[in-house]
Amino acid sequence: MPAPPTSTFTSDLGRRMARFVDYLVHYAVEAALVALILYVCISRGLSVEVDVHDPRFPAPHAAGIAEAGIGGWFTVAVNRLSRGITGSRVTDRIYAVADAPGTTDAPDEFSSVARTDDPAPHIPNLTLVLSPDYGERKGLAPEIVRGKKQRVTNYIERHAAAARREMRAYGIPASITLAQALLESNAGDSKLAVNSNNHFGIKCRTKCLGCTCRNYGDDTRYDMFRVFDSVADSFREHSILLNTSRYAKLKQYGNDYVKWAHGLKACGYATDPKYGHKLVTIIENLGLDRYDRSGV
Repeated sequence: MPAPPTSTFTSDLGRRMARFVDYLVHYAVEAALVALILYVCISRGLSVEVDVHDPRFPAPHAAGIAEAGIGGWFTVAVNRLSRGITGSRVTDRIYAVADAPGTTDAPDEFSSVARTDDPAPHIPNLTLVLSPDYGERKGLAPEIVRGKKQRVTNYIERHAAAARREMRAYGIPASITLAQALLESNAGDSKLAVNSNNHFGIKCRTKCLGCTCRNYGDDTRYDMFRVFDSVADSFREHSILLNTSRYAKLKQYGNDYVKWAHGLKACGYATDPKYGHKLVTIIENLGLDRYDRSGV
């Protein structure tokens, strides 16, 4: 008896199944690694942040990915993967420039605080300015409250003259300059301010051409920030920054610090959605607008 004819459908299905199994075996390792990396990134949390402090960077809609950024993200991903597999503590911070010789501090972070005589360095210096009743609500010791307020007062006294000088030369309200400096530098106590004289979070020029930079980063950020020879240089670069085309429209506001504050946020100076409100609160609670008036 002749054998029954082979079904074309069955034959085609068999070939497809065989091909699928062949692909599965061939790419099993790659597929497993991709799945593992995705699992670790999702479970650990992976965020992307755009923060424009440098006038020499392209506008946000045309911004590209820097080579350093890709390398930084890849290194962080590898560290996270290692930590997820072995359970060991791996520091996923990348630092392109080491601290100065003789420094024993841990590598710098953008938001970390330098060593000071502050009895409560874990509380940002601007906390009691942005939330005046914070000390009472949290039951802070009176000496801590006084100390925080004094650090802010000392910073203003040290740098008010520089802010007014920049206002006369570049037309930026001194109140805005002081409020940004206070907020960005934690009243001068951030590592970025102490170690690099950078009081405004000003980023490096493209590929660090023509400037000195240091990396400040953590799990979610890999950025190069400017290193200045003096605080005065930092204030001057801030003025130059706010006189570029990105921020040109702010000049029409004159000394209206409210419009300047919200305009800086709209122009992309910071990603914090409350950035403008914070600047206004700092100016009004500290009376910084007095420095915008002549004769002060």
